[in-house]
Amino acid sequence: MKRWLIIVSIVVVFLAAVLMTESKWEGDVTEAAANPLAEKAGIGDAQVLPWNIDGDLLLFFFLSGGAVAGFAAGYYWRTLFPGGNK
Repeated sequence: MKRWLIIVSIVVVFLAAVLMTESKWEGDVTEAAANPLAEKAGIGDAQVLPWNIDGDLLLFFFLSGGAVAGFAAGYYWRTLFPGGNK
């Protein structure tokens, strides 16, 4: 019981700290970090895909692809790298 009380109190303190802090920038990471560096270097916007994806949806797609690839590599580990246990 004491362990659960400590865990719950740590989670509550962490969530309160996260919710009480103000964001230092508006928008996503690209607008806040990459765009000022690109403007400083003199590089304009480039359209990579034929459609426009707003926000961090493209990052989510890459994360999902990495998760699927990691699951597949783990599932077929012994097929990919035979001879591990002799």
